[in-house]
Amino acid sequence: MRAAVAGLSPLIPIIGQTYELNTAAIALLGSIAPLSFAAGGVFTPRIEKRIGLERTLILALILMILGHVIRAASVNWQTLAVGTLSALVGMGFANVAMPPVVRKYFPDRVSMMTSVYMSIMSISAFLPALVAVPVADAIGWRGSLLQWAVIATIALIPWILEYRSHRKDSSFDAPEESPQVRKIHPWRSPTAWAVGTVLAVSSITGYAMYAWMPVILIDIAGVTPVQSGALLALFAGIGLPLAFVTPGLAKRMGKHVHWLVTVGSAFFVVGYLGLLLSPTHGTWIWVAIVGTGCLEFPLALVLVNLRTGSVRSSMALSGFAQIVAYLCAAMAPPLMGLLYSSTNDWTVVLTTLMIVSVAANIPAALILRRNRMVDAELKLAT
Repeated sequence: MRAAVAGLSPLIPIIGQTYELNTAAIALLGSIAPLSFAAGGVFTPRIEKRIGLERTLILALILMILGHVIRAASVNWQTLAVGTLSALVGMGFANVAMPPVVRKYFPDRVSMMTSVYMSIMSISAFLPALVAVPVADAIGWRGSLLQWAVIATIALIPWILEYRSHRKDSSFDAPEESPQVRKIHPWRSPTAWAVGTVLAVSSITGYAMYAWMPVILIDIAGVTPVQSGALLALFAGIGLPLAFVTPGLAKRMGKHVHWLVTVGSAFFVVGYLGLLLSPTHGTWIWVAIVGTGCLEFPLALVLVNLRTGSVRSSMALSGFAQIVAYLCAAMAPPLMGLLYSSTNDWTVVLTTLMIVSVAANIPAALILRRNRMVDAELKLAT
């Protein structure tokens, strides 16, 4: 679910030696991810309602495989963008479907299984960024991109087996009904907006960094392309322990979970200030601290289940939160490029990211402090 994003950014300078990738093309490639994920938030609940969770995930994986193959065979930035779009639309479908899958298959172990799949997803963000350039040096950038089609194919096999073994069971993938969510959309729920905002802050930071971090660090810290790839891998790799710890911690904190949003804001402030004030000293530390602020990503995904009462409401909240998050995140890479083009300085860019991360988190934390369920808020709204 993350290889298509993390495996491309470190290869941009190398791909640029084969065909031109200007600033506008890089910004567009960076924006495809959040836009695709936002599309996933719009369409996945509708697709799942027609074909069920399992077939939705099978469709998502097929799109990922197709996208990886197209990118590896690309002859210009346009075909690279088409392949990226296919892979990331598949990822967008999977993003929305995974929280309801956890609730459906593991209703009594939501936090634990969220930790498990988020940890594996963190590896799929960390590993591609780390190995992309070395593999490209060994077998070319096309081979580096194509390797992730193999991984996606392996992931497809157990879902096909799972579907085939239960396809005769008419109740297997029948969507659960939830009158409140069917009649009142999640946008009527303040808690749904809070969850979407928390996810948005993390997503803005994540996709801005995936698109621009190697370029930023080469400019402000004087690192090499290989070192910038390793730093991006560190940023992504920090998500592994966070993904494992945060869901369980959120469940144990209960009504005090809003404090995790505050802690995330503090990490963002410290990390961005470090990059602004001392980019060449402690670069690894500042990158790791900014990455730690992204604990809000697993926090938001576990809240999708902790603040809902059914598979259907979980699907509705998951789709809504990701529409909010990724529409916001889609603006980050092009705006970063625009700000840099206007000022020729990354200071304004990093300062803006820091301010946004704090300003958006404050109202979200205040709403989550109320400790309300989305289902209850929607019922009250009727």
